[in-house]
Amino acid sequence: MDTKLDNQIPIRRRWLYHLLLVGGYVFCTGVSGLLYDRQASHAGHSHAIAGLLFGSAFELILFGVVMGLAFYLSRATPDDLLLRWRGHFRPIWTGVCYSIGMRLFVSFLLKFLFIVLIASGAMYSYQILDIAAAQNSGLSHIVSRGALQSSPMYFWLSLVLTSFVMAGLREELWRAAFLCGLKALWPATFSSRVGQVAAVTVTAVIFGFGHTIQSPLAVLHAGLMGFGFGLMMIYHRSIWPAVIAHGLFDATSMLIIRMNQ
Repeated sequence: MDTKLDNQIPIRRRWLYHLLLVGGYVFCTGVSGLLYDRQASHAGHSHAIAGLLFGSAFELILFGVVMGLAFYLSRATPDDLLLRWRGHFRPIWTGVCYSIGMRLFVSFLLKFLFIVLIASGAMYSYQILDIAAAQNSGLSHIVSRGALQSSPMYFWLSLVLTSFVMAGLREELWRAAFLCGLKALWPATFSSRVGQVAAVTVTAVIFGFGHTIQSPLAVLHAGLMGFGFGLMMIYHRSIWPAVIAHGLFDATSMLIIRMNQ
């Protein structure tokens, strides 16, 4: 049923506000990453479980406020956000398979890139090792590498909270929200199969930019991952295979960090 807000604000404008809020959330994250002092990052970072919980809670509340306002304005439905669970156990096993496939693909691609950079003299092997280690956690500005290796409780909490909630669910819900905003505003451009792939590409670029808090290669890494997760969404018409694949990808990254003590 239409509300007073619906009558006052045209549908197209409401979807524009939705897209600006959703896109602005990641854009501001990217800008803050450009201004982020990496040299001082470790000094102010808490390795305690309380620090992880506080940081995660703050980001989830901020995300909830922005997304809640966007969804209120656009009236995005669960189907708009691809929230329908399709199949009994299919999203689970497809997510597992996608996670393994993306792990192999990204590892191969990064190794190839590292070989090219070393061969060209653009980087040295010790720099590559530092960068490769940084890739093992997509939320390295929240999760402490040292605490992952030293504290079993911190490790398991990170495995569940950071991998599947902060990364898997939050980031894929953001991706679905951005994709449906593009489609609602420009249906003639983004409704076809080719248009959907184009929308996924735009979303992946913005998603990569949101990872400037890490490193240039992390931006490339996140963009490639985001493109893959977006393709999963439009193919299955559901976020859940991507949520599971994303969560498992980050969880195995944390497991790798803990094993490399």
